[in-house]
This record gives sequence, C-alpha cells and structure tokens, in this order.
Amino acid sequence: MQAGGGGDAGDTRGRHRIQAELKKLEQEARFLEEELEELDKTDKVSAALQELMVTAESKADPLLPVTTGPACQSWDRWFEGPQDLRRCKCWFL
Repeated sequence: MQAGGGGDAGDTRGRHRIQAELKKLEQEARFLEEELEELDKTDKVSAALQELMVTAESKADPLLPVTTGPACQSWDRWFEGPQDLRRCKCWFL
C-alpha cells in the first residue's frame, strides 16, 4: 500500500493495465486465427487457379490469328541478322 491512502488508485491502474494487455493479446490471437483461416482458403484458391491456368493455356486465344510460321517470308531477313558478321558493316553489331 502507498502512503496517503493512494493504494486503491494504484491497484486500479495496475488492474486496468493488465486488462488492456489481455485484451490486446486476445485481439492478436483472433487476428492470427483469421490469418490461418485465410491461408486454408488460399490453398483451395491456388489449386483452382492452377486448374484454370492449365485449361486456359490449352486453348488458343480466339482473338489472335493462328499461324504456323512467319506471315511474310521476306520480312524474316530483317529480323534474322547478318549471316556473316565479318562482312557486316553495321555499327551496332
């Protein structure tokens, strides 16, 4: 007890501090439980997403044209680069 009859006030503050800490710990525990639940859901979503990706990748995009090779053979020479680098007079190669 403190001198001057202040023992009750100090005891109340200590009790309040303990209750506040307990409440904080309970909130953290609830938060962690919610996080664990979200992780459980994430596994299910991940499996479903992987299945969706496999399905989507196996089908051709209907908006893209289907080609088996270059659209124009004469354009290939611009993108292939020189066949013989010694004879190339390009300054960037």
